[in-house]
Amino acid sequence: MKKAIAIVCFSAIVLTGCGKTVTGGESSNNTTTAANTTAAVTDEAATEAAETTTEIPAETAAATEAETETDTHEANVSAGGRMDMYPAVYKEKIRSAFEQMENEHDGMASIVYAFRDLDADGIPELLLKYGSCEADYQIHIYRFDEDCELKDLGTFGGGHTSFCYDENTGDFVLLWGHMGTASIMYYEWENGTLVSKGSYDFTLDEQTPSYDTVLDEKGIRYIECVSANKFILDGEIKSWIYHSNGESEEKDGLYLDFTG
Repeated sequence: MKKAIAIVCFSAIVLTGCGKTVTGGESSNNTTTAANTTAAVTDEAATEAAETTTEIPAETAAATEAETETDTHEANVSAGGRMDMYPAVYKEKIRSAFEQMENEHDGMASIVYAFRDLDADGIPELLLKYGSCEADYQIHIYRFDEDCELKDLGTFGGGHTSFCYDENTGDFVLLWGHMGTASIMYYEWENGTLVSKGSYDFTLDEQTPSYDTVLDEKGIRYIECVSANKFILDGEIKSWIYHSNGESEEKDGLYLDFTG
């Protein structure tokens, strides 16, 4: 009887040990952790693959951006962008030239600007004369080219000049006059710029009492323009619009809304 009881007790101990091995929490947790780890690795690999697939090399991105800018630029130009863009570009040039003169001449500045389509492409050139006074005036002519860039054609004359044109040919003319001596200087558009084509010199006397007398004889007309001046530091800027009929208008500040 004791032997039978001992056998039963021994069987119970063995069964109890087997149950702990099969259903223990440690084994179950290990299985779950392994599964989670495998999923995480799989997700990480997928993410890296996606990033590798969608990542664009810096050189390619830069090239793409450059192509986009070029396409946009060409679209602006081809779609009449030059006509839309040039007024703002010219205004900024006039403003910057005036401010440059202020900085260089103790707050004093003087500027004259006008527009004339010298190359007959539908967009006028900017005729810009600036300095602190007649003594240091310089005339620059700017063209808004096919690439929508402002091109300086160079210096054409300086002080004591007026913008004009020849009504017989349409060519650009500068009238220079000082202390009774004068010159009508003719220019033609040639090979992308203005070229001097000679001049007519004259002196005011009893037979020629005014510049206008000679201008009328030669068919020379004034180009409408704006003159803006600031003659003292911290003084006011005044602008005058000079019309071709001889009338003028006064404006406060640097007037930039004139279109010719």
